[in-house]
Amino acid sequence: MINPFKRTPKVKKKRTISVGREYFELVVETLIYVFFVNTFLLQSFVIPTASMEKTLLIGDHLLVNKVAYSRSSSQLENVLLPKISIQRGMIVTFKAPPDMDKEYVKRVIGLPGDRLRISNKQVYINGRPLSEPYVSFKSVDYGAEFPPRNYYDWYFQFPYELRRTVLNGDGSTDYIVPARHYFCMGDNRDNSFDSRFWGPVPFDYIVGKPWRIYWSYQSDSDEYLTPGLIYKIKDLGLTVVRFFTRTRWDRTIKAIK
Repeated sequence: MINPFKRTPKVKKKRTISVGREYFELVVETLIYVFFVNTFLLQSFVIPTASMEKTLLIGDHLLVNKVAYSRSSSQLENVLLPKISIQRGMIVTFKAPPDMDKEYVKRVIGLPGDRLRISNKQVYINGRPLSEPYVSFKSVDYGAEFPPRNYYDWYFQFPYELRRTVLNGDGSTDYIVPARHYFCMGDNRDNSFDSRFWGPVPFDYIVGKPWRIYWSYQSDSDEYLTPGLIYKIKDLGLTVVRFFTRTRWDRTIKAIK
């Protein structure tokens, strides 16, 4: 007699995909995801100099939103990835006109069409003094970012139409920011290589909008700008050892304004 309550033993299904292949596919999918995010959406950036103090410090590691200022003809893309217009006072990441291999982080001071003048460290926009509570004037440290000896050569190589100026009645000169260009300066005005030296930033050079500080590590410019593989390995080891004592925990996951 057959017992109706007796369970039929389950037959274990054979694996159709090996464990090694599953791990391989997982790694590949992760790499593709990281590549997509890093290429099209977010980018990591570290502050190597004091040009943006005290807003951004040396050793601040940022996440940059690469689609914030982009323009797309697709309505669906604009809905899914909303864009914002660049406004005065915003911080932007961009390719530096004098050296396209580098990316800089500065603040937008002049918008297209603005008449800009700097007198006694005061910025005037369209004849009116600009309120800048974020500005600092720290003693100049002639570091790697500050103007090299040949920066005048770079300036005079800049297209003439992008150096248009207007003479005022009192003898001062206003600089006219060209269309689709932005005049960008560091918050630490005494230690920043910026639009005062190599002109305005074309819109197409702007990479994105710094979003958050995901990690802040107390360090100096030498740790990021000194070349050499041996130095980099040594510095990495010291960073691991000093991780807890030098991490600025109060700046971690801090929004950038």
